Amino acid sequence: MINKNKTAIITGGLGGIGIEITKLFYKRKYNIIIVDNKINSAFKKVIFNKTNTKNTILYKKVDLSNRKSIKNLFINLKNQYSNIDVLINCAGIQHVDPVESFPDTKWEQILNVNLSSSFYTSKYVLPLMKKNKWGRIINISSVHGQVASINKSAYVASKHGMIGLTKTIALETAKIPITCNVICPGWVNTLLVSKQITQRAKKNNTSKMKEEFKLLKE
Repeated sequence: MINKNKTAIITGGLGGIGIEITKLFYKRKYNIIIVDNKINSAFKKVIFNKTNTKNTILYKKVDLSNRKSIKNLFINLKNQYSNIDVLINCAGIQHVDPVESFPDTKWEQILNVNLSSSFYTSKYVLPLMKKNKWGRIINISSVHGQVASINKSAYVASKHGMIGLTKTIALETAKIPITCNVICPGWVNTLLVSKQITQRAKKNNTSKMKEEFKLLKE
C-alpha cells in the first residue's frame, strides 16, 4: 500500500491545464493519480521525464460522465492508497451552439463531465479525507463561471455550478481541516480553446488571429 508521500488525484490530468498541474504536484513529490479518458503523448512525456523515484504516477482511464465508473475508481483506490490528500477536479469539455439547436446529448455530456463528475469525486473522496483528518479539494472552474458567453450554455452552466458546489463543500467542511476552493482561469491556449478558434475561423471565413481577438473581447 502506497503511503509515504501525500497523494493527489487530478481529473483531466492530461489536458492543457491539467498536465501542468500534474507536473507541478509531481515535482512537489506527491504521488499522482491521473484520471482521464485516454492515454496520450502528454502522459508518456510525464512518465519518461520522471526524475524523482520517491513518488509514483498512476494513470486511470475513467469515463467521467459515468457515476458508476467514478465510484468503482474510488473503491479500487481505497485498497491501494492509505491516504488521498488532494483532489483537483480539472476535467472539462466544450461544445458551441445556440440554445435552440444545442444537441441534447452534448448538454448532458458536458454537465456530467464538467460538473457532476466533480460532485461524485468529492462525495467519494471526503470520507477518506475525514478519516485522515486532512484534505484539500481544488475545483477548476472558469471565467465563464462568473460571466456568460453566447453559444456556450452547457459550459457556462456547468462552470457556474462548479462555483456553487465549491461553496457548499467549503461550508460543510469549515469546522474540520479540509478545505475546498475554486480557481477561475481566463483564456488559456489549450487544445479545447484552439479547436474553438479553428471552428470560428472556418465558420466566419476569417483568420485565427481575428477570432482570437474576438474571443478575448467576449
